[in-house]
Amino acid sequence: MRRPTIPILILAAILVACTSTPEPAETTTSSSTSTTEVPTTTSTTLEVRPCPAPPYEIGFLPLGVGDENFDPAEVEPDVWTSVGGTNSMLLGREDGSVAIALIRGTLPAVNWPGDKGIVEIDGVEAAVGPHADGTWVAGWYLEPAERCDLYTMVFYPPWNPRDVEQVLTGMRRTAG
Repeated sequence: MRRPTIPILILAAILVACTSTPEPAETTTSSSTSTTEVPTTTSTTLEVRPCPAPPYEIGFLPLGVGDENFDPAEVEPDVWTSVGGTNSMLLGREDGSVAIALIRGTLPAVNWPGDKGIVEIDGVEAAVGPHADGTWVAGWYLEPAERCDLYTMVFYPPWNPRDVEQVLTGMRRTAG
């Protein structure tokens, strides 16, 4: 093996020195203007049109339930009747309290863990059962099951379960 001669080593050192030594840089001064664009937010509000009134006639109401001495406009919406786009038909008691809310445009807004039974409402099956808040609740839908084909019926306490079933089975669908 041959050893490199000194002139090759010197040449290599010069090449390394030339490539690693920076040349003096020119100094330039500049000014810049920057603008900040504030993004605009756009929100789209989806308009939910209210459903038409529920197309049901209630054939049976227990004594003391109806629309005499009852003003639905004075009733505050609750968890059942406050769903946007729904239409609620309210029936009261003689004392002015709500007895029944028939809501078109939603299935029950609150799931209830208790037992549920099946009852037929004018040829359509509905799930019905007691809720932990003391109400009895029924939920059903009609085909094609779009939003306004969904129904909830709430029976505010006190209710006898036989009367709940009688009201539900006595309902008849009308035009609409």
